[in-house]
Amino acid sequence: MQTQTVTLVAVLVVATLGGSATLTAGQTLPVTRIAEAAARGVAAIQKSQEVWYEEQVCGSCHHQFQPAIAFAVARAHGLAVNEAVAATNARSLVNPDVDAALQFNNVIEPALQEGYRLLAAHAAGIEPTLGTALMARFLIARQRPAGDWSGLNQRPPSSSSDFAKTAIGLRAVQLFHHRADAEAAGHAVARAATWLTSHQAPDTEGRVYQLLGLHWTGSNSATRRRLARELIATQRNDGGWGSIEGRASEAYSTGEALFALHEAGEVATSDVRWQRGLAFLTRTQAVDGSWHVPSRLHDPARLSPPYFESGYPYGDDQFISVAGAAWAVMALAQALPSVAIPVEPMRPATGSTTVEPWVETTVFGTVDELRGLLDQGLSPNAATTAGQTTALMMVAGDPAKLRLLLDRGADVNARAASGFTALMVAAQYGGSADTIGLLLDRGARVQVPADGRPSPSYPLALAAHAGNARILQRLHRAGDPVDGVFGLSATSAGRLKPMTMAIRNGDLEVVRTLLDLGVSVNRSAADPWSPLEITVHNNNVALARLFIERGADVNAIGKAGYTPLLLAASIDFGDTKMMELLLKAGARVEIRNPDGKTALDLAREYQHVRFVRTLERATER
Repeated sequence: MQTQTVTLVAVLVVATLGGSATLTAGQTLPVTRIAEAAARGVAAIQKSQEVWYEEQVCGSCHHQFQPAIAFAVARAHGLAVNEAVAATNARSLVNPDVDAALQFNNVIEPALQEGYRLLAAHAAGIEPTLGTALMARFLIARQRPAGDWSGLNQRPPSSSSDFAKTAIGLRAVQLFHHRADAEAAGHAVARAATWLTSHQAPDTEGRVYQLLGLHWTGSNSATRRRLARELIATQRNDGGWGSIEGRASEAYSTGEALFALHEAGEVATSDVRWQRGLAFLTRTQAVDGSWHVPSRLHDPARLSPPYFESGYPYGDDQFISVAGAAWAVMALAQALPSVAIPVEPMRPATGSTTVEPWVETTVFGTVDELRGLLDQGLSPNAATTAGQTTALMMVAGDPAKLRLLLDRGADVNARAASGFTALMVAAQYGGSADTIGLLLDRGARVQVPADGRPSPSYPLALAAHAGNARILQRLHRAGDPVDGVFGLSATSAGRLKPMTMAIRNGDLEVVRTLLDLGVSVNRSAADPWSPLEITVHNNNVALARLFIERGADVNAIGKAGYTPLLLAASIDFGDTKMMELLLKAGARVEIRNPDGKTALDLAREYQHVRFVRTLERATER
């Protein structure tokens, strides 16, 4: 927007630094006020980021990824950013350990971990590297056949939407794919666009990313206009947006809706509806520059890491509030004049791995180019200096290269410093059952001893995580347990099981296969959650129905003292299908949690309006 004021044609109350002012028809909201609100929003986020790094070493969507994108939008509209804090944040965005990237080591959910990270890296001006190209390749490898990306649907709204995962995944592939993957990247983006076009988003997060994703792909303008109308239609009388029907307007949903509508070119900032949303953001900002976004996630369903005081207010609501503030800043910045600010490209640290020239050719070159390297003297057992990632691991997703190296004498059971083998890397590619089978045919073992000790068993777990249901039985016959505890790297902590990750990914075929192979449908004494509880936590009705059909106890009380119904009442995904399924299967409404509260009590306390209606009807029966 080029004008220096935003005209409001309705009576609106807008918060200012010193209180509030009533704007009547024809009056204007000064650009200085918008800029002040955005600047205070940036400062509050960056203050919290400084505290974050005192407490945590991991990157997060709320404190690192979305803020990095918000800072880029802020700079583009003339807003000051503490560049020292922003640079610290930017350095956390791309893993400098190329060995980890070569092995796809420690990736929990591709799109919302690696894809989101790449979008933030692009916003921060980080140049493409071999590592970012490997991340993009991994995203392509883990796209589902229908065109979407899966992930942990357990933190509404910011990580509970397949629309968000799919839009983020396609954008990351667009921005960072290697030139050798151009054709594969094009197909991935096209499949994602088809998926986004053919599905109906159920909430604000989904509608926003559906619109942004199709904008990024340059899809049909008529479709984008329709989606914009549908998003505008959900605006509330107070000018804001809520995350789902029945929830109050807040900054997260309002900021993302405004940003998407304008970014996609469908609504001008001068539009009266857009202006009403802008006024909502300025009106609801606190004096300290923060916005309060209430969480839809409550005990015992917790975040990882657990909440700590990050320097942002609002207690257990602070993480989602930081993400909401980033969206709000982006929308406010859009209402300011654009400025041309050159961004210095930032190259991430090289980390522990020196990337020898042969590595890129081995990974991204053709079979003939790899054969040429071997003919010139490259050992088939060549490995990186620091991480000992072998050439065989690097080509684990390419059957032709794999055969070439094996035929030339590559050690099929060589281990990297992390403990990973070629079999473990291959298992992480989607649709790699035949490749895994080839490695097993050539002598790959599911357990590879090192220093006289057997390695932990991971191939089956990683294959289950990637959706390779067809190979699970063979891996199990080879000696890999179907219910063993594993980490996503051989050195990582945590207690994950193949079933846990299959449920979180919503993979019905893998879950059914694991049950057929003997995994219990109910919780063992050592498990914190039962399969049904994890499924409720991720709001997957199809999986819940499968577990109930296989004999899951719908009234089992878990370690936290909650039944599946009590857990369902504690997380608001915006629909009642899960709760209705549990009730139909015999879930008892009178059971109480350790605090003496029934599911209806919890739904009322958390203002989960739809759940209240459903549970009231069940209680009356």
